[in-house]
Parts: sequence; structure tokens; C-alpha cells
Amino acid sequence: MKNAVVCFLLFGASNTLVHSLDSFRAAVYEHNVTFPADRTKILPREEALQVMKNNLAVYAQQAKLASDMGARIIVFPEYGLYGLGWTRQTIAPYLEYVPDPITQKWNPCDEPALYNSTEVQHTLSCIAKHSSIYLVANMGARIPCMKSSSKCPVDHQYQYSANVVYGPNGDFLARYFKYNLYIKETHFDKPQKVDLTTFETPFGRFGTFSSLDIFYYDPAISLIEKMNITNIAFPTAWSDDLPLLSAIELHSAFAVTMASTFLAANLHLPATSYHGSGLYWPWDTSVCASYYYNDSLSSSGYLVVDTLKGCAPSPDRITRMSRGSTSKVKYDRPNNRDTFEATINGDRYTAISLTTSYGASNVCQHDLCCNLEYEGEFAPGELFALGAFDGFHTKGEKYYLQACVFIKCANISKESCGVSTKESLSSISKMSFFGNFSSKYVLPEILTNQNGVPGLEPQMWSYGGALIIDVGLNGGPISISLLSIDYLRNIEGLEHRTLNIRTPYDAYGLTVPTS
Repeated sequence: MKNAVVCFLLFGASNTLVHSLDSFRAAVYEHNVTFPADRTKILPREEALQVMKNNLAVYAQQAKLASDMGARIIVFPEYGLYGLGWTRQTIAPYLEYVPDPITQKWNPCDEPALYNSTEVQHTLSCIAKHSSIYLVANMGARIPCMKSSSKCPVDHQYQYSANVVYGPNGDFLARYFKYNLYIKETHFDKPQKVDLTTFETPFGRFGTFSSLDIFYYDPAISLIEKMNITNIAFPTAWSDDLPLLSAIELHSAFAVTMASTFLAANLHLPATSYHGSGLYWPWDTSVCASYYYNDSLSSSGYLVVDTLKGCAPSPDRITRMSRGSTSKVKYDRPNNRDTFEATINGDRYTAISLTTSYGASNVCQHDLCCNLEYEGEFAPGELFALGAFDGFHTKGEKYYLQACVFIKCANISKESCGVSTKESLSSISKMSFFGNFSSKYVLPEILTNQNGVPGLEPQMWSYGGALIIDVGLNGGPISISLLSIDYLRNIEGLEHRTLNIRTPYDAYGLTVPTS
């Protein structure tokens, strides 16, 4: 189990660093969702509604608890009301018509009869109102379409994964339809246009998107670069994919690079690797994190609450920082330049084994070269590798990735480099790590073994063109990586795509139901 508050120091990781932050208290809830065992059966609406009411009862408890702890906003996970594993037909009873809050002002708690069959939205609105908290949740939306439209599905409705936002008085503030769907999300439709969804609070302006969106320019980067959004509410169903795509490491790295607060709420289904939630936020030249990581099968959901303000270094870190890094480090380039292929998160890396506890090395693949200098102490029987990848990541989803990785192999064989492992007894005291990336979006990640559980690293490191460690790490290194997502290469036909900042329903050619 891992529940921690940590602080990473960041230098020059973004073109625009956040130098001030209005302090506010926030919460994310990692939800152990309940769902019917048989999701191949089409349930009557009342039975589907009962499934969602069971989960909403937990939401109500956690929102009240978060509010009592001073939180002003809470985020719940993607698929948190009905779980995973649906078809287009079996998900249908769980869907509700979700109006456009821009064209139709609505408080579902106060006006439950304005639209038919909107019990979930009524309950979410009342939870927000009764707890006096901003609430972000994910639900299934149905939008009827004109039969005459060539794009209208055969069941005459669009089905969307929707993020919905409610204010502390229950007002319906914002709605986002997920744009980048996983390959298995065939039960949902991809919107014809990208919405940049934002909402205002007294403590800042927020944007919202979900899961796979984080790997694509629209809407994730567009919100930050075009809309100047520095707060993200992120409902997600994230399958923890070690060694490089663990929820806590990837989401904290996004907050570092984008200099944005990132409120990530995940499902808690450790048997299928869905876990890892946290609050990640910038402070001057640092990024802090409060997170929950527990992959025990006996574990349960968890509420993460913290004040998004500066986080002070621990006394141990202050002591170690005061010593500085004045010692001379001898770097010997290894004589063995033999490379091998390592499969890491489904991608074929060009790799070099690292056989000594200190040294300097480099490895290249295509246009990318990764350069490493390090000093530490490798435990007996532990092997590390330096790897480079330059190409499209295609395991399940496709996006352009350049990556430099320093990775702990599962055992002493080269074939195990890239195999998931959570164990590391070695140590790193110093490191300089960089690559010649083609994109400016470089996500620095450090994941270490902390008492047998992967965790984020509370010791000082910096990224400003190179990832620098000069005061050591507390835990044994599992992976130290630089992931560069080339968002622009991911865009197909950018000149033909339209970004919708405020999109009324008539732009979709849809029919709006009457009350």
C-alpha cells in the first residue's frame, strides 16, 4: 500500500512555469466499483439504475467526507457508475440524455422533472449540493440523432462517455464527450468534433478530459496551450502498465511537464490492474504529489485529500540537499557496445545492458539518441539496461513516442529487460540523463521500490533538458525514463479538424428532447 505526499523539484520543464498558486483543497476518490457479474445481458432500466445507485451511495459518502475535510472539489473515476466490459447494447440501459449546459441552464437536484430518465444526474447534482462541493464524475450519455443523417447509428442515438461537472449549489456546469476512445470502447461513439470543456470555480479555471486523451493534442494540449488552462480534472479507468505507464508515474509526469494541477481519479480493481490515483500540482519550480497506490487484492477504495499548496522537503531531504554534490564522479565508458532488443510496454527498444554500478553510455534508435551518466550501487543479481525507442507505440493504442529509459530488468537475463517488476534493491546516487527529442513535450518519470511497493520518489531531481539526480533516491530504481509524446505527429489531418470551445447541440445536427 502506498499513500504519500511527495515533492519533485523541476527546473525548466515547461515554457511557462507556474510561479503562484491559489491554495485550495481538493479530493479524488479511487472507487472499488460494483457492477453486475454478467455484462452480456441487457438489463431493464430499473435494474441498471439500481447498479448505479449502489455506486452513487458511495459517491455521496465520499463527497461528504471530502467536504468535511475541507475539499472544495472532488473527482470520481471513469466507468465508476457501472464498471467495464460492455457492448453497445448492454450499456444502453445505463445511459441518460445529457443536455448542453451552455444552451440549457439546469439544476437537476432542484428540477428533476425537466428531462425524463435522468436519475443519475439528479443524484450527482444533489450530492454536490448537499456536500457544498464541486463534483466531477463520468457517466454514459445518449444523444438522439436524426434518422436521415448518414452518420446516425442504426439505433438512432449517439452513445458517449461523458464527464459531467456540478457546482456546490447543484448547478450543471459542464459536459465533455470523450474524444479519444480505447480500441475496446466500441460501445461508445467518437464525437464528430473535439470539445474543449472548461468550468470556472472561485479557486481557478478547470478543464476536463479522460484516460487516452492524455496522449493526444486534442483536447489535452489544446486546453493547456490554447485555453491557458492550468487545472485538469481527470476521471480515468487506467490499467497500471509497468514499467513505464503506471498511473501515478505517467500522471505526475504530465503535471510536471505541463506545469498544471492534475486531479486524477482511477478505478480500484487491483485484480485487473486498475489502480493508482492522485493529486499532482506545481509550486514555483516544483511539483508536489499526494497519491494512493495499493495493488493488494484485499485493498479497497480510497479518498485522497490534500491542500494544493507548496510542499516542504522532508528533514532528510533538507539534510541531503545541504551537503550538495561536490564530490568528483569518475565515469568510465563501457567497452561492451553490443545492443539487443528489449520489449517494453509492447514496444521494441534498442538496449544496452549496464553491468557496472557507475559509468556513461548511450544508445540510439532511428533519429533518437539517449545519453546516460550515473553512479550508484547495483545489488548482486540485479541487471539494468539503457534503452531507446523512436516510433509509434501500437500496443492497443497508437501514438508517436520517443523514449529514453533506464530500467531494472526482472532478472539477470537480457530477455527480462522490460518484463514488469516491482523489486529493486539497488541504489542511484547521481545521474544525468537526456536525449535529442524531436518534440518539446518530454515527461520525466521516476518510479522506485519503496518497501516492496512502487512509488514516486520524494528526493530531489530536476529536468531542464536533462534529468538530473544529485542527492540520491530513497528507493531502489524500477524505472527512470524520459517519455516524449510527439503530439503533432499524432494529429491526422490537423487542418481539417475543428476545435469546439462552446458547442451547442445544433452543431452536431442532433435533436434535443423536450421535457
